[in-house]
Amino acid sequence: SLIISVILIIVLVRFRVDLGVSMIAGAATLALVVGQAPLWTLAELGKAAIAGDTLLLLARIITIMALGALAGKLGYLDRFASGLRALITDNRIVVALIPAFGGLLPMPGGTMLTAPMVESAVKTGSATPDQKLFISYWFRHVWEYIWPVYPGVVVGAALINKDVSELFMANWSATAAAIAAGWFFVLRRVQAGRNERVGGRASGWLDIFHGVWPFGIVIAGVLVLKIELVVVILIVIGALVMIEHPPGEYIWKAFRRGTEFQIVTLIVGVAAYKHLLGAAEIVDAVPPFLLSMNLPVTAVIAVVPLIVGLITGVTLAYIGVCFPLLIPLMGSPINMELVMLAFVSGLVGCLLSPVHLCLILTREYFHASWGGIYRMLLPSCAAIMAVAVLIVLL
Repeated sequence: SLIISVILIIVLVRFRVDLGVSMIAGAATLALVVGQAPLWTLAELGKAAIAGDTLLLLARIITIMALGALAGKLGYLDRFASGLRALITDNRIVVALIPAFGGLLPMPGGTMLTAPMVESAVKTGSATPDQKLFISYWFRHVWEYIWPVYPGVVVGAALINKDVSELFMANWSATAAAIAAGWFFVLRRVQAGRNERVGGRASGWLDIFHGVWPFGIVIAGVLVLKIELVVVILIVIGALVMIEHPPGEYIWKAFRRGTEFQIVTLIVGVAAYKHLLGAAEIVDAVPPFLLSMNLPVTAVIAVVPLIVGLITGVTLAYIGVCFPLLIPLMGSPINMELVMLAFVSGLVGCLLSPVHLCLILTREYFHASWGGIYRMLLPSCAAIMAVAVLIVLL
């Protein structure tokens, strides 16, 4: 049942069927293959779609997307980049921080938001197209392991019934490893030129603060004050509206982005897959089967998300498909180090995936070569995996 459902999802995605629709079809297949009636399967899909957890998750995703769209439209990223150039003379740091800040705004193909700024920032240097692609792509994704407004972090925390702050604490070492690997393998070798400081330091810091404060409030509210993510983001959006007075069209489009068909179906698909695994009693059968094959638990948890991430290139795909299956292998109470390993391995698979939207778009933009980018991606990803495995084993 699992093999058939996963193959079906992969085939449908490869034929450009919406990922959420593909996951709903895969969830239905789980039940039908093990002999459940079609009406029972349809009823269970309906239960999953209107469950309280599903609706809360959808509300979180809608507000996350709205904040990202509105902040981007209001020019917060531009102010941040301007402040960096005024304060930092080593342009390598600036060109890395630009996509890193852009990574605070989760959106499909979001690397393209900062790719033109990276291109502009290194124009006085001699960085190669492959290096420019790596910087834009890699440093945008360093926060995806921990940032509490990323859908993958939110969904992952929901699936293991933990607060996002606990997932943050488990995964922070992966973000640190990603930053270090990006610097060691690529950034330190880049010829990106130097910046001439224009204007006072006070002006630079003011621009940086202006660009960062909405996201700082989100971090403080969720990680420190433990306030519900939806509430914190709505407060921040309200503050942005009162301060910036954006046109109503900006606000409408920002919230509409989170209610697009692809987003709604993806959330429902993840919820349906998790629900059917339990309702059809499949999830209870998988751990004993895997253990009966005498495979090390750590190897299973590392390899399965890596493969799904590599095939799909979508974070929510490996989380939605793999986490419900692997959670029973992670102990009771759940071992957060194993959660970290599953999260990291799946994300590494996504970063290496040739169907990852960010990678496809930025490769075209910079006219980079597949060989050149993988020569930088492979050692960087291997370093993150090595750190994750060592944490589990030690």
